[in-house]
Amino acid sequence: MELEITIVSGMSGAGKSTVLGALEDMGYFCMDNVPPDLLFELVTLMKHPSMGKKRLAAVIDVRTGKSFEDMKKVILKLRKAGINVRIIFLDAKDEVLLNRYSLTRRRHPLSNGHGSLNDFIKKEREILSEIRDMANYKLDTSLVNPHELRQKIVEIVEGKPDRTLKLVLESFGFKYGIPMSADFVFDARFLPNPYYIEELKSKNGTDPEVAAYFEKFDVMKSYISSMASLIDLVIRNYVKEAKDVLYVSVGCSGGVHRSVYIVQELASIFKEKVNVSISHRDLLR
Repeated sequence: MELEITIVSGMSGAGKSTVLGALEDMGYFCMDNVPPDLLFELVTLMKHPSMGKKRLAAVIDVRTGKSFEDMKKVILKLRKAGINVRIIFLDAKDEVLLNRYSLTRRRHPLSNGHGSLNDFIKKEREILSEIRDMANYKLDTSLVNPHELRQKIVEIVEGKPDRTLKLVLESFGFKYGIPMSADFVFDARFLPNPYYIEELKSKNGTDPEVAAYFEKFDVMKSYISSMASLIDLVIRNYVKEAKDVLYVSVGCSGGVHRSVYIVQELASIFKEKVNVSISHRDLLR
């Protein structure tokens, strides 16, 4: 059996412990917080006849300190030696990581008593940028629970060919702020606004009367078509990059009419292509 090494890396709080546990359940010899140079000694250990397991999983991240700088060199050396190295990189939106830290009250590994948690997360992203670029799989765990994350790891390890991207469509009102999690933000404030029509003012973008109003305007149809073309292009390339989630936010003034209608229309367009999730952030304000 060919020796296989799976390196798990990524942002603190993104789910590396969950991934390592899943790999251990699948028969991997697992180690956490491994200095990169130690991988060579582990390879020697795994090759010993007394070792029944030939699959090694190691979490390597910023906790290793200065030795993490040798990560790329070590990986290239292992691959040159004929070792099958797989890299899984875990990530999550900054606000999600901040929330997870606030819930667990754990100390960030880069914390030195100076600076904010935001500063540490930003610095961690910079340190991890090179290993992220080298990764075979990049998983965004922002909307993934531990059970779903374990299932994703099983699919990766067992070579399941079909990867389903999740498209998160969110409407919002600009006057309440732009969603921090958005990969793409579209502005619908230039479109006709039913708020100024008395019989439509109290309704929202999910109501058929509002939909009928918007369907009269070619500019609305053209805008939605253009958005859909761009999103389709991004989806196809996200899948190639093994990315799992695309966040698209559509905003109007209050997040009640135009943005809600557009999100509903986009969901209808993409529901047969990808896993679509809808959120109307400011609809009930």
